[in-house]
Amino acid sequence: MPRKGKGQQAAKTVTGQQYGEAKAQEESQGIVPLPKMEPGVPAMRPGEASFKRPSERPGEAITAMGDGVNAPTPEDNMMRRKKTLSMLPVLEQMASEPHSSPQLRNLVREMKSFVGPIEEL
Repeated sequence: MPRKGKGQQAAKTVTGQQYGEAKAQEESQGIVPLPKMEPGVPAMRPGEASFKRPSERPGEAITAMGDGVNAPTPEDNMMRRKKTLSMLPVLEQMASEPHSSPQLRNLVREMKSFVGPIEEL
């Protein structure tokens, strides 16, 4: 039974099957039709389309943010602050040495700024 209709594909069978299995596979594919495939957004290569083309997402604001899947949670931020606080005493000691680099002293300042007031932890 051949598949008919828009978007339907011809039945395909695996090669190298035992005698009669290919026919059974083809018949079983004919019973259950494949879903209609909606045309998606075609892939474009850089420079292929003009910047003046209409928007592919007209309902989405230009300033809209992503879905935020990888956005840090407040718990993650608190854990980072606690880890940074645990490293600070050693780094502060190193930064207070007379020949410490300006980059190390700046790093310690940035880490202190990130940790913020200790009372909150």
